[in-house]
Amino acid sequence: MRKDFDKTLRIYDFFFLLRPVLFVPLWAPMFLGYAAGAEVPSFGIQLLPGKLFWINLLSYTLLMGAIYVVNQIYDRESDLVNNKLFLIPYGIIETRWAWIYSGILVVLSFIIAIVFSTSDFVIILFLSGLLGAMYSIPPFQLKGKPFLDALANGIGYGILAYLAGWASATPVIPLALLYSLPLFFFVIAVFLNTTVPDIEGDKKANLKTSAVYMGKKNTTIVASVFMLYALVSAFIFMDIHILISSLIGVILFVLAIFDDSDFMSKVSYRISSFVFVLSVAIKFPLFLLMDIAVLVLLRLYYEKRFYYRYPTFFGR
Repeated sequence: MRKDFDKTLRIYDFFFLLRPVLFVPLWAPMFLGYAAGAEVPSFGIQLLPGKLFWINLLSYTLLMGAIYVVNQIYDRESDLVNNKLFLIPYGIIETRWAWIYSGILVVLSFIIAIVFSTSDFVIILFLSGLLGAMYSIPPFQLKGKPFLDALANGIGYGILAYLAGWASATPVIPLALLYSLPLFFFVIAVFLNTTVPDIEGDKKANLKTSAVYMGKKNTTIVASVFMLYALVSAFIFMDIHILISSLIGVILFVLAIFDDSDFMSKVSYRISSFVFVLSVAIKFPLFLLMDIAVLVLLRLYYEKRFYYRYPTFFGR
């Protein structure tokens, strides 16, 4: 990647600081939770969710964008070593402006939720913000604590984001937590294998992630076990989206155990995640268009800003 990037594109930096590539795995659980709460048939298609869903989606995206900014502030050393997320590590956006930006996003998110949404959603939003802060900010900094990093991701994406979607259709009931279990296990499995390629960079940044603590092989073994939990629980609750994704995932995750390189680890979580997102996109065609728009914008931005091809399926 060239560092003599195009300085005329600074105006776009603050949007892409939100890490829109992570909007896709954030939106998918919300759409899935909405489908469950609205009782959309397993093989049914929902062309346009209700107005409340889009209000909640905007509010939740703003909050999580703020959390992603904070995460990058604390990850700037390891991101520099791992050669990713260039905006803060290279000083393109100063940390003080990143803090101000994240604060504005949090305020906007809660204003939208309190004024236009339900009490259930506001509670979920608060819990998500609290978990996100604990994930990155000392003294908790769950991202640097073995097992807690995976658990936090499982709760954040597998439960809270799912419930945020559910609350967009109907009040949250205890049964919603049970229905979120397959996604909870699936997210943990995927997260564990995403940490494998970053082991060396995280070690240099003194981050003791699950992968750093357990090592590559043990991490992929544990991830495979959680993917199996996802498959079994998806079968019990007849969650067709996680069932198909985890069935493919179990095969790929087991193969990653016997691969000494990082290649199969990347293949395992990227293909299983892609299948999950695609299954949700089939139910919600508008979600597919949103995903395509995000990926096209990301590719254009990184090529013109950094002369760098991102995102790619098997690259960084």
